[in-house]
Amino acid sequence: MLISALILVGLAALLILTTEVGYRSYLWVRERRDMTSEEGSSFVMSSALTLLALLVGFTFSMAQSNYELRRDLVTHEANAISTAHLRQQLLDTAQRRELNTLMAEYVRVRMGFSRARGDREAMETVGVQTGQIQAKIWEATDRALETPAGQRISVPLLSATNDMFDDAERRYAAFDARIPTRILRSLLAYAVGSALLVGLTLAATGSRHFISTSGLFVLIAMALSLIIDMDNSAAGLITTSQAPMERVSKMIETVLQKPG
Repeated sequence: MLISALILVGLAALLILTTEVGYRSYLWVRERRDMTSEEGSSFVMSSALTLLALLVGFTFSMAQSNYELRRDLVTHEANAISTAHLRQQLLDTAQRRELNTLMAEYVRVRMGFSRARGDREAMETVGVQTGQIQAKIWEATDRALETPAGQRISVPLLSATNDMFDDAERRYAAFDARIPTRILRSLLAYAVGSALLVGLTLAATGSRHFISTSGLFVLIAMALSLIIDMDNSAAGLITTSQAPMERVSKMIETVLQKPG
């Protein structure tokens, strides 16, 4: 939360300060070169701010798409785990109990993936643990398929298990899906340039409007900080809900507590 607040305050201060620099720079130059006011420059300022709004909207859309991808993959993985678990219940008792225990452990490890977030070391640990449990689940599934009950559901069970493993890998890929740094830098540079142009234009037209322009750039800073926060899957305030995984965990734990 502190990092997000600092980003917001820093961006707002930068844009307001840049506007002031542009305003005072124009007055300083005009005093030495006897420049007249330029009423037409307001059109240029309006065009620049319009283009800035389009760029902010475009970048926000990219950040939202990445966020929705991460959110949807949590649901997809939870559904894949649930499907595999339900099909495992068609196995004989011994194989079913073994896989239920492994699946409960698997869900606990996968939920740790989201808790790790920006801690790369913790994420690597979760990755190793995920691979180890996947190997155990695969071995247990292979043994279960040798039984008559397992042979009847071999294809759907293997398909569900593969989907469950694949979704775990997709979440790793989605975690690293970010807006390219070059785009964020270009957007910030354009915002600073627009703030400078606003200051120059206000001075050229003999206007000041400090409160209104400051309010405008605070709003722009809020939009930029929201984009950065939404795009930052490691440490942002906007996080993906783990409710689907929690529900699957409760379902498996409930089955484990039942006798037989």
